[in-house]
Amino acid sequence: GHQEFLELSRLQDTAPWRLHKNLRAVEFCSVRDLEYSSLPGSGESCCKLSLEFNDPSSNLFGKTFRLTLPELTDFPDFLVERSRFDAAMSRNWTHRDKCQVWWRCEGGEGGSWWEGRILAVKPKSAEFPDSPWERCIIQYKSDSSGQHLHSPWELHDPNGPQWEHPQIDDRTKRKLISSFHEIECISNKSQ
Repeated sequence: GHQEFLELSRLQDTAPWRLHKNLRAVEFCSVRDLEYSSLPGSGESCCKLSLEFNDPSSNLFGKTFRLTLPELTDFPDFLVERSRFDAAMSRNWTHRDKCQVWWRCEGGEGGSWWEGRILAVKPKSAEFPDSPWERCIIQYKSDSSGQHLHSPWELHDPNGPQWEHPQIDDRTKRKLISSFHEIECISNKSQ
């Protein structure tokens, strides 16, 4: 997904596969730095991320790379939060499973659920046969335009439990707010 994104977006980011050899189809990373910025020439907002490979079994463990990420309104997510990725992969989508996919409206505001069925699950690329990227071929119930490729984290089970976003428990949240308040008070006193 990252490779397709860079090819389509024409951003000048150096791809991690050009910096590091032995990159796997899926690599787990932690965000080490995050900066909000705007894309040169367009004025559109983006995030500039510094990501660190954090899987000890990876040959790239501890190495970092930078990624410029604009709002992805017309491109599927290739950078996926770990618990969402794990939940999607453990669902083990297969041929004939019913699914729902959220399609955002063209302007980026709102969207709608589309119901479909999985026709096949197979690698999109022979180069990365283990990659989950767009490996599900979907036919939508109310769409005769053809088949659509999706990644497992884009699919929702219409009959199963909905994945819940990770949340901070109330006790930890109160503690964080209190700590931020203390820091703010100390900062205001020293000015």
